[in-house]
Amino acid sequence: MTRPVRWNTLARALKYKLGCGVTETAKDIGLMAGHPPATQMRVTLENFLYPPFNRWALQHMRELVPTRPVSASENPILLNVAKRDLSDLSIDFPESGTKTLKSWLHDSYTDGYIVLHRGNIVFEHYANGQSPATQHLMFSVTKSVTGTLALMAIERGQLDEDRNVAFYVPELAGSAFGDAGVSHLLDMTNSVKFDEVYADETSPIAQYLYAMLPGGAGICGYLPSLTDRDSDYPHGSAFHYVTPKTDALAWCLRRATGCGLADLLGSWIWEPMGAEHEAHYWLDFQGTEFAGGGLSMTLRDAARFGRLILHDGRVGDRQVIPASVARRIMTPRNQDLFAIRQDDPWYGNVGSGYHDQWWSYKGMAAVTGIGIHGQYLTVNADADLVIVKQSSRPEASNDRDDDPVLAMKAIAAALA
Repeated sequence: MTRPVRWNTLARALKYKLGCGVTETAKDIGLMAGHPPATQMRVTLENFLYPPFNRWALQHMRELVPTRPVSASENPILLNVAKRDLSDLSIDFPESGTKTLKSWLHDSYTDGYIVLHRGNIVFEHYANGQSPATQHLMFSVTKSVTGTLALMAIERGQLDEDRNVAFYVPELAGSAFGDAGVSHLLDMTNSVKFDEVYADETSPIAQYLYAMLPGGAGICGYLPSLTDRDSDYPHGSAFHYVTPKTDALAWCLRRATGCGLADLLGSWIWEPMGAEHEAHYWLDFQGTEFAGGGLSMTLRDAARFGRLILHDGRVGDRQVIPASVARRIMTPRNQDLFAIRQDDPWYGNVGSGYHDQWWSYKGMAAVTGIGIHGQYLTVNADADLVIVKQSSRPEASNDRDDDPVLAMKAIAAALA
């Protein structure tokens, strides 16, 4: 089975000054340059999730893994532009002090950043070779898309959130998912023993990624193997962030609708919202879409999706997402379950609640989809803002300076 190589060996080979303020672009580093590229500069299945190779990989997933397209719209709906120069806006960060928006975007390895205010593009930034037509991997922002599709299927009467998982997927009957409700998967409150620790190459999340690579069991082969529950936390008692929960939810969604995720996203959301470009899903080598972290999309189409959630599911006079679904997403729930498991690696890092595959915040009408290596899509109804950040940070886990709320509050104040 393919295994990612260890980053520290590659760091020595490339003399890449990780953590010393060096944020060279993929082109500066020389990744995939030449015909053929030099061996040490090649991005492969063994290294694409590790720095500095992820600087190139996250914009080139179609060249690395199998993918399935999500159809764009035949009649794209263009975003209005009313740009403001926010580059010199000052933002106070807990770890690095006061920075301008421009310097923070550079230092946090940002490839693309967009701000919609009242539905219009007011700020847009590209770096590291990215352009408005580039699809960038969003990692776990994909979960928020999966949750939205699941809610739409519930609204259509195709998926019942009160049914147990095994009703839709008998293959999971003997797993820790089998007798959990679909609603538990939506909110990540079902009980399963699993550690989402990205820095440990032997951790369950690493084994899960290995299962998607050549020779691996695949997503649907791996999920039934998760049979152990946490006896201290029965289903529904506590939030616990586990990526396979989203893929189990997606398996239920496929069975309930008879369609794959790419078809659902294309026909239910991407085409009717007026997406300019295709999106695409990373597939395991059995052809299953990675619902927990495999969706790539352009910056502007990600912003369009966020705007749908903000505007009650509408674009112009077209109702794309049911208003009840958009409002459910924007209404925080389960914040009392968030802090129960303080051993969860995500505790204290982001948000103050989690529901329907979206993060929420106390005292704020805002939700966020968040992905490793610096991805997020934030929808803030208080300030009529949508902000999307696509990045290729060297570390999987985001630091406190990459908390979506920090820049969002400064930008909201500047635009008010």
